[in-house]
Amino acid sequence: IVKQNASISGADVGCQGEVGVACAMASAAACQLFGGSPAQVEYAAEMGLEHHLGMTCDPVCGLVQIPCIERNAFAAARALDADLYASFSDGHHTVSFDRVVEVMRQTGHDLPSLYKETSEGGLAKGFPRDI
Repeated sequence: IVKQNASISGADVGCQGEVGVACAMASAAACQLFGGSPAQVEYAAEMGLEHHLGMTCDPVCGLVQIPCIERNAFAAARALDADLYASFSDGHHTVSFDRVVEVMRQTGHDLPSLYKETSEGGLAKGFPRDI
């Protein structure tokens, strides 16, 4: 759904398209595996992506290490949190997953190229590329 309607590439939409989408998938999978209803599964996925909107892709020295590895570890923990939150609800939520995907696409389009895997902005700024 995300790849078709937005992007899963940090170079296109920032890290929200990589870490955010991974978190959404893990959130939905956890909710499904723990017996969530379809509405709860969508809610878990929506929260997993929604809370990563605007995340920049700013790898230090151009390497997918800092902050990428830690971001993914934290996203894995957030996925379980999203599952728990959705599981304690009836699945009703105001913002649909499709809407969050659209907002992610728009946000990624609006992000300056500095924050799209160029290692020229954000956390990467100021580090030589050959550390």
